Amino acid sequence: MKKDQLFTGLGHPPRDAVSVDASMVSPLRSYLLDSLPVDLSAVAAGRMTYRELADKQGQLLSSLGPHALRVDDLAVAQVIQLDLLFMINGFLPGGPEVVPRHLSDAVAAQCARFPSLDPHMSYELLIDVNAGEWHRSGDIRVFTEGELGRLERDFYLGHHLAEPTVRSAFELLCTLLQEADGVDAAETLGAVLRSLEEFRLYMAQYGKLTRDAFNSFRQYHMGHPGGPRGASGAFMPSVQLLELVLLAPTTEYEVYLDQSMAYFPDWSRPLIAEWREASSQGDNVVDAVLDGRLKLDDAAAATLLDVIDKFADFRMVHLGVTRKTIPEAFPPGSVVTKKGIARQTGEADILDDHNPGTSGFSVHNVLVNSVYRLLEARRSVAARGQTPTDGRTK
Repeated sequence: MKKDQLFTGLGHPPRDAVSVDASMVSPLRSYLLDSLPVDLSAVAAGRMTYRELADKQGQLLSSLGPHALRVDDLAVAQVIQLDLLFMINGFLPGGPEVVPRHLSDAVAAQCARFPSLDPHMSYELLIDVNAGEWHRSGDIRVFTEGELGRLERDFYLGHHLAEPTVRSAFELLCTLLQEADGVDAAETLGAVLRSLEEFRLYMAQYGKLTRDAFNSFRQYHMGHPGGPRGASGAFMPSVQLLELVLLAPTTEYEVYLDQSMAYFPDWSRPLIAEWREASSQGDNVVDAVLDGRLKLDDAAAATLLDVIDKFADFRMVHLGVTRKTIPEAFPPGSVVTKKGIARQTGEADILDDHNPGTSGFSVHNVLVNSVYRLLEARRSVAARGQTPTDGRTK
């Protein structure tokens, strides 16, 4: 693996080798792909001011004409919105006050034409729409140039490539819960386990990303007090769906869902709301096992514990990667282990504004809480079946 690549097998030709349908192209495409990373690098190095950047982008919009961004196709409108928000987020390191009015007005006009468009850089735009452009034309939007740009590209594409694996685990557990009499429980849980292992391996590759490389583009996703939350991996929808079908939401997780619903991809919001309601009423795998509605033989019960362990392993990998790239979000000298988390007496406040991540939540508390919930669920399932924890909480 090359040092400037996180993920192998992206399997797409460079964009100049792809024939692009002109009717599906954002009029801002060339600037986003060829000039924005260079301009942002110039601003960071002091060779260009934010005022000069705003003037350059304002001239670009003027040269395109008043109707250039007015399209009828939602898919094209999404890419245009992605481009406009990339331009806006390029100003975020300077504070919201330096964002030029012509860009915010353009975004507002887009939302007026297509109310379903996110008015801020969202997970759906950054990951799903951006990766869609990669698959369709070989293009992808990034803030940084050169080697850093390739690492940033892989960071976005890695989330896109990992999502289907955890979505598969969610769908398999749905089948187990809803059609238990028609499936082999041990076989289904084994398939869940394999999907989660693939997901964990995807996420583990972010451990190769250095702190400096991550922060080179993280600065363009940070929110500001009173503003929208950033486009964070905290809003990857299938991870939340998997947790909801596996175990009931706790009070603190309900707070997270309340605060996050507007930031999940549009397609996932009704599905998350549906499973949130069902899971809170006991329609989840752990509650179904505990009250006897879902009967598992010894092999299936052991595999369910392995599934919970594997999900917790992913959460611990995420904790480790985050601690490496954002060490200031963790208490000095702290050692975060499963054993230490298991000894906690409950979940911590995720709205604590100490060192919030791009999501706007307390990084440490969100991640530690997610592990704590899984360890508590495992303890309940193991106790019911009198299955030993066999030292896996470590």
